[in-house]
Amino acid sequence: MPLPGFYFPPGSARQTEAELYLTADGKYLEVRDGGGTLLASAPRRQVTVTSRLGNLRRKVAYPDGALFETADNDGIDALLTGHNGALARLERSWRLAALSLLAIAACTALFILYGVPRSAEWLARETPPSASRVIADQTLKAMEGKFLLPTGLPLARQQRIRDRFARVAGWEASGHGYDLLLRNAPHVGPNAFALPDGRIVVTDQLVLMAKSDTELDGVLAHEMAHVNHSHGLRSVYQASLIPAAIAFITGDASQFAQMTVILPAILVQSAYSRKFEQQADDDAAILLRRQGEDPAALAGFLERMELKTCGKTGCGPSWLGSHPATSARAARLRRAPAQ
Repeated sequence: MPLPGFYFPPGSARQTEAELYLTADGKYLEVRDGGGTLLASAPRRQVTVTSRLGNLRRKVAYPDGALFETADNDGIDALLTGHNGALARLERSWRLAALSLLAIAACTALFILYGVPRSAEWLARETPPSASRVIADQTLKAMEGKFLLPTGLPLARQQRIRDRFARVAGWEASGHGYDLLLRNAPHVGPNAFALPDGRIVVTDQLVLMAKSDTELDGVLAHEMAHVNHSHGLRSVYQASLIPAAIAFITGDASQFAQMTVILPAILVQSAYSRKFEQQADDDAAILLRRQGEDPAALAGFLERMELKTCGKTGCGPSWLGSHPATSARAARLRRAPAQ
C-alpha cells in the first residue's frame, strides 16, 4: 500500500505530492507522482529512514540526495518492518528502557570497580619517566613551604639515615632509582611518602619517633614498594582518569602538571587504597626477612605511632591515616613469610 507524502528533488526545496512504494520483491523503494511517473528509486538497504520521534514527519533519504517526507508514521513502520519499525517499538517500551538504565548502571559500576583501576595501572606502567619527573617536581613545588620545610635534624643524624637508605635501596632488585628527601613537617607530623619518580620524603617527626634502625628500614622499604608498584601515579590516574588519558594520548606535559594538584592531598593524607598499603607492607616484610631483619619491628612502630599521635580521637593526616587499620597491618606484618 503506497504512503502519501512529498517528494523533494536533489538539492531543491521544491516539493511535489507523491507516494512511496515498496516493490513486490521487497528490494526497492520507489517514489511516484500522482500520474505514476517514477521520481526516485533505490535499493532498500541504500535508503536512510529517520527514526520515529513523536508526530514529526519521517524522512526517506535517497543516495542521490532526493528526499521523501511523510506524516504517516504507522504506515512507514509497517512498510519497513524490521528496519525502523522495530527500533520505534523498542523506544516506546518502558520495560526495555528500564532494563537499559539498569544495564548502564551495572556497566558504570563495573567500570568504576574494575575498569578504572586496570586503566590506571596501565597508564602508570606506560607513563614515560619524563612525565613522572614533571608530576614529582610540580608536587614538591606545591608542598614546599606549605607542608614541607628544610630538615632540622643534626648533620650526623641525617648522614646515618642516608646510609640506611642506601643500604635498603641496595637490597632492591627492581632497578628503580631512589632518592631520599628529609623534610621538617610540623603541620603534617610523622609521615613518609614516595613521589612517582623515586624520590622518597621522610619527615623529621617520623625519624624522631623511630627507636631502631630496623624500624626505619621498614618504613623506607615500604615507601620503595610504593615506587616499585607506581602507587602514586595509579592513585592520581584513578582520581582523574579522563584528563590522565588525554594527557597520555596527546603527550601534553601541561596536562600532567595540572593533575599534580591531586597528588599532594593523596600523599599528605596517606590516602592510598587498602590494596596499595597491603602490597607495600607485604613487600617491605619480605625484604626485611630476606635481610635477616624482623618485620615485627615495623609492626611495633606502627602501633606505637598510632598510640602516641592519634590517641582516642583517631588518626588524622599521617602515615597511619589510611586503611587497613593499624592493628590489621601489624598482625599481617608479624606473620609475613620470608618469600
